[in-house]
Amino acid sequence: MRSLPHRTGVSVALILFVAAYSLGNSAETPASTYGAKEALSLEDFLQRVLERNKAIQARLMAFHTSRSLLRAENSFYEPALVSSGEYVDRKRANTIEIERSLRSGGEFVERNQNYSTAVEFRTPLNSKVRVGAGSRKLKNNIQRTVIVDLDAEYEANVGVSIEQPLLKGAGPAAAFASMRLAERNADAAFQEYRRQMMQIVAEAEMAYWQLHFAQEEYRLSSESVAVAKTIADDGRARFDAGRGSRLDVLEADAGLAVRLSRESEARQKWVEALNRMASYFATSAQGSGIEYVASDVPESSDVDLSFQGGTRTALAMSPDRLRARALVEQEKIRVAFAKNQRLPQVDLKASAGASGLGYDYATAWRDVEGGRFPAWTVSLEMRVPLLGGVRERNELRAARQRQRQAELNAQDVETQLASGLDTAQQRVESSLTAARNYKSVVEFRDNLLETQIQSAQVGRTDARTVLEAEQELFAARLGQLQSEIEHQRALLELQIITGNLLKVRKIELGMKELEKESWNWANKGGESLNVLDYTPASVEEITSEDFVTFEPEVKKPYVRPWHFWQRHKR
Repeated sequence: MRSLPHRTGVSVALILFVAAYSLGNSAETPASTYGAKEALSLEDFLQRVLERNKAIQARLMAFHTSRSLLRAENSFYEPALVSSGEYVDRKRANTIEIERSLRSGGEFVERNQNYSTAVEFRTPLNSKVRVGAGSRKLKNNIQRTVIVDLDAEYEANVGVSIEQPLLKGAGPAAAFASMRLAERNADAAFQEYRRQMMQIVAEAEMAYWQLHFAQEEYRLSSESVAVAKTIADDGRARFDAGRGSRLDVLEADAGLAVRLSRESEARQKWVEALNRMASYFATSAQGSGIEYVASDVPESSDVDLSFQGGTRTALAMSPDRLRARALVEQEKIRVAFAKNQRLPQVDLKASAGASGLGYDYATAWRDVEGGRFPAWTVSLEMRVPLLGGVRERNELRAARQRQRQAELNAQDVETQLASGLDTAQQRVESSLTAARNYKSVVEFRDNLLETQIQSAQVGRTDARTVLEAEQELFAARLGQLQSEIEHQRALLELQIITGNLLKVRKIELGMKELEKESWNWANKGGESLNVLDYTPASVEEITSEDFVTFEPEVKKPYVRPWHFWQRHKR
């Protein structure tokens, strides 16, 4: 009577023993749905992300846009050549008063040619300077009433003029406001690029680990289904032989149905994780016909954490904090400009030059060269709002309020960094503790399953008890893997807060270096961004205080105008 149950228990025990062994060792994922399989290490995957991710490329393009706008604002000194030519053919009737003076037969006819050319530029004091020359050919019906054989008269002139604001609009605070705002905007755009870059790299790493988890869950679920199916088949065979009850068959079928449902859900999670990971380097498993396999395994190790050291690193490298400081500097520039605009408008205008007159251009220019007819003017123009400058007063008040707002935002960012750093460090330690605790649980459940298998071999334990032990081991292994992935998430969050996530992976570039390395890509186009080389991070580097400082780019305002072209070759 007991021989058949004993043989059934032995077969079940052997199957479960094999399944338990496979649970403790990595195995191949189920048959590929998309075609060929390709194993991807974390390093290879993130290198593809750096080269192909469209969000990274879009943010880098925004950075280059801010740099181009900065160079546009730096065109303050660019001189301009202004040339004009005019031909006048005019005939008009004279009034009695004019006719009495001209005696030209009641009408005035002229055909003139006017030419002028000048160079205009600005100075660091916000002066407007114009240096130019001009000439005129005058021909009318009055000239021959004086000199019968006169064909035309020729005028020539040369001169320089300057318009210098003395109060409102004077000095570097007004002259270089737009340039300095563009510099701070470029700083903010660079820090935004760093922030987005960190976010994308961290999300990509987590997508990789989530694919690894989904792979393992799918594999373990499939193996669990195989075990439950064998148990159900054995139970049905016993029932057909009259050695088991209908209830045992129903329980086995129910256990199989639960595991089939869990396998279906695990497969869907695996598909979602696979496509999510592939999307980070601008592809999909279905589109490429490749099933990507996460080949690396998350590891948990001790981390030497220091709150003070982390705070110093965060204050020096956090893109949120550096961007907030750049915005504060922007508002300070606007306040300085608004203060200048509150001053009265007082402009000094001066000009000096010489002119000449002759019967041809040569004689006219000889008069100019000889300085026979010099001329100079000096004028002072003042404009004062009668109500004290309502617009300017309120714009200054608004600028000061925006500066205060930016300072409060910067202080809030620093507060959030401190609290977020403490939270992240605590999460790193707690996730490491959880991973180690789950390791102990897995060891216990593994030993328990072996004991249940041995009991099943001698007929002291039924299949239901063994399946329950297998289910508990399954849950413990998934819990251990999940805790290890949560530990990786906690480390990534810590690196984002301290701002060293890019540095520890050797993909941190300074503003000028980044612009230089990606210049060809940004201006000539290309699908792949071959600028950064990914290097896996080590735990020691994550907590290192060897941080990088990012100084704001400040150009000297007092640059000689003739150095303009040397500074702006592009």
